[in-house]
Amino acid sequence: MPETVVAMTDIGILLCKKNAEDKFEKLVSVTSTPDTGGAPSQIEVTELDSQYKQYVSDRPDTPSFEFEFNHTEANFAAVKAYVSLTEPKEYLIVYQDGSGECFTGTGDAWIKGYSAGSGGKCGLAINVSTKSHVADTASIMVTTP
Repeated sequence: MPETVVAMTDIGILLCKKNAEDKFEKLVSVTSTPDTGGAPSQIEVTELDSQYKQYVSDRPDTPSFEFEFNHTEANFAAVKAYVSLTEPKEYLIVYQDGSGECFTGTGDAWIKGYSAGSGGKCGLAINVSTKSHVADTASIMVTTP
């Protein structure tokens, strides 16, 4: 009997960038990923003869995706070389089962503050302009030998 997946874990999650060949490749190993959605905003539209408040869904928010990654000069340089505040870039989060979230946006990376007894982290924030769920990322990823 095939094994049923009950849930996924963080093991194997990738943050990827689109390369010149229109395929996604790993950008940097991340230590945290953002929520990729949320509850919709509401607009109250209660009519005076209604016994209950009435609502309709508002426009969806354009999200900001924030990631953390370990601070090394190589990691920071790789992210800074790709991310842009003015030119939208394409990214892909790949989950353990091969599904993912593809998104486009502008953003920046920075070195987070240090404190005693902790490893250094960097932040990456992307102001997302488009996003979509990808059921199977295999065909859009760079294949490794």
